[in-house]
Amino acid sequence: MSQNSIPNEILTQFESIDAIAEAESDILTCLSNLLYKPTSSEDPTPSSPSLLFNIYKLLTDDYNNVLPLTSEIASLIKKILLAYACKEFAIAEIVNALACKLGLVKGLVPDEREKCCC
Repeated sequence: MSQNSIPNEILTQFESIDAIAEAESDILTCLSNLLYKPTSSEDPTPSSPSLLFNIYKLLTDDYNNVLPLTSEIASLIKKILLAYACKEFAIAEIVNALACKLGLVKGLVPDEREKCCC
């Protein structure tokens, strides 16, 4: 946790922007580790999606008796992937808003009504 994470500290605008960006970065790191950090020696490469790879391995013919692909399991996998994609999109929107705020504060964007921040 950063210095700016102290609950009772009053942050400046720039410190607040940095704190928000850092928190979102930490969230992305956790999500990335969840889906992409190798957890199995069977992962073909270090960059293979380990959670997805392990789900795939459980659903292959060799393991199909362990975890047969039911509609409930397929729905769960779909929800996990959609939630991940939605969170990535939300973080992108936050980063865009932070960039817009910085642009306004530093005078790079002449007016709040400018469409360059959309």
